[in-house]
Amino acid sequence: MRKRSILNVIACICLGLMIVAFPFGRAHAGPEKPQSLRLAANVVGSLMYAIGGGLAGVIEKNSSLKVEVLPQGNVVAYPMFTTRECDLIISATDEANMAYLGLVVYGKMTRGKGFDMRMLMVGNPLQAGLLVAKDSGIRTAEDLKGKKVTTDFGTLHALTLGVRAYLIGLGLTQKDVIPVKTTNVPAAMRLVLEGKADACYGAIGVPAFRELQAARGAQYIGLPSDPQRWKGIRRVFHGYFPAKVKPSKVAVGVDKPMILLGKNFTLISRAGLSDETAYT
Repeated sequence: MRKRSILNVIACICLGLMIVAFPFGRAHAGPEKPQSLRLAANVVGSLMYAIGGGLAGVIEKNSSLKVEVLPQGNVVAYPMFTTRECDLIISATDEANMAYLGLVVYGKMTRGKGFDMRMLMVGNPLQAGLLVAKDSGIRTAEDLKGKKVTTDFGTLHALTLGVRAYLIGLGLTQKDVIPVKTTNVPAAMRLVLEGKADACYGAIGVPAFRELQAARGAQYIGLPSDPQRWKGIRRVFHGYFPAKVKPSKVAVGVDKPMILLGKNFTLISRAGLSDETAYT
């Protein structure tokens, strides 16, 4: 009898140790830490994709995480936060603002509520503007009147906003130019290269602009510093600012000091991404 009691005690102790060592159910488990992340960073050949690739390399070098860079426009990428098909997005501040507040195209997607997300980092400024082929002879806003300009970038809504603001800064509207639809900045550059458009919108540092520079030369049309013009620009997005640029080896299309449209790129995460992962 005594031997049976001792065996029962030993059995209870072993069972207790098993429960401690192997807790049942997810309620006792710590938060899951993903082994990989998906980062949406615009299309291949764009500046955002180049930034995304560099950022992915930094994350992988300094953590155990693997990062897959997705060539997706933001209008496609933000809804992927909801389905958890995407964890991070490289987004310009103008588009991130619209997605968060549920404005314009994002209003239809979220019924005006916006996407649940958080900003992890504000990156370096981007300087963007309207770029023309240097051999076109177009140099001023007046020269742009009646010319073909890429004004609609489809799912890349920040670019569409940027063109609208830039035309306002030049004292023009879309009625003063011939609107041309495109899908992304490299495609817009290709239209200018082939003579199907006269001006395209994009930021300094876009790899595709080197091709235009090599074939026909490239030239940005600068903005004025007039405060009244900038009031009009900021009605499109309050975060735009005058970006002063100078000629340099990387500044394709800048042959003299000028003012372009300034904004920042940001790193956005879905709201459900854990702090441990977000700030690894």
